[in-house]
Amino acid sequence: MNSCAQTSFKVSSSPAPRSVWFIPVALATLLAAGSALAAATPPAPVEIPVLVIATYETGKDRGDVPGELQFWAERQHLDHEIKVPGVDHALLTNDHGLYAMVSGTSSRCAVQIMALAADPRFDLRHTYFLLSGVAGGDASMVPLGTAVWVDTVVDGDPAFEFDSRDIPASWPYGIVAFGATEPGKGSINVDAVPAAGTVDDGSGGGIGKVAFHLNADLVHWAYATSKNVQLPDDPAMRKLGRKFVDYPKAQLPAEILVGESMGVDRFYYGAGMTKWAADWVKLYTRGKGALYVVDCEDAGVCLAMQRLSMMGKVDETRLLILRAACNYSVPSPGVTAPQGLFGTEVINDSAGAAVIPALEADYRVGSAVTSELLAHWSTYRAKLP
Repeated sequence: MNSCAQTSFKVSSSPAPRSVWFIPVALATLLAAGSALAAATPPAPVEIPVLVIATYETGKDRGDVPGELQFWAERQHLDHEIKVPGVDHALLTNDHGLYAMVSGTSSRCAVQIMALAADPRFDLRHTYFLLSGVAGGDASMVPLGTAVWVDTVVDGDPAFEFDSRDIPASWPYGIVAFGATEPGKGSINVDAVPAAGTVDDGSGGGIGKVAFHLNADLVHWAYATSKNVQLPDDPAMRKLGRKFVDYPKAQLPAEILVGESMGVDRFYYGAGMTKWAADWVKLYTRGKGALYVVDCEDAGVCLAMQRLSMMGKVDETRLLILRAACNYSVPSPGVTAPQGLFGTEVINDSAGAAVIPALEADYRVGSAVTSELLAHWSTYRAKLP
């Protein structure tokens, strides 16, 4: 026994086979690597229950002339800032479930929304999104300061456009839909528009959707939740509205409605372009819709949400868009289009008659809905209202 034991444990002066010493060294290396990996594993992503999307802020987030973010930041105490790569403005939160971002204006806002969704620190799969902003109103449809819950967004950008000097006399304007050869007509399938010069049944690369239909049940729930909110009845805004004597709706106090919006990068203005926009909405809603408000971002937001939903990053059925009319897309009688656009009726009214009441209306109506969502988040996380 002793002889055998001594033989078994005899220390050899020759090197051990590689397989003998490699195993414990490799195992130690793997264990060390595993410990380092565990230490480097990031925390679970943070769920964002409600995200408010403002498209711009005029100056500072607090204490000066407000843009679309300021009332949310001040009144909801969004004091915690989080830097997000690819997003210009810090993400704000009150650490109680409400977050807000500034997406930037025009359809380019889609890029910053997708940048936020790409950040692995956040989980947006159950997030309710509220685009909260101001817009131009159609004077035939809405009083100034009216808050519109958008049920359909029509993209105004994919189109042929003729030089104004070359428009045939029989045409009302020079914008023609892809798939058509004259104004007022669309492609064979207005729900899946081809790119210019391609056929309706092409294998890919077309325009696709031009009209984006939001979740009707959620939109009407938001309207029902907020319809009794008191809106500002600002004397200066009402005075501005009364200048538009040819439009009965413009003479009325602000209200809360459900309706369609157009998202278009061109900041159009004037009677001719407003007619085009109204016709465009009718065309792409198959005659069922009407133009209520126009802005530069809604189509971009819808495109971002559509693609992110396809990627499993968000649930596009949880998108809400709320727009308050801060001006009209036509000048009042006796005012030329350049005077109206660049004078006190639109551009130079950023701190005046209609913009501030519209921002106030948008916040009051929108916050009624976000408060309800957060108060019952345990229910609404899994089940839509």
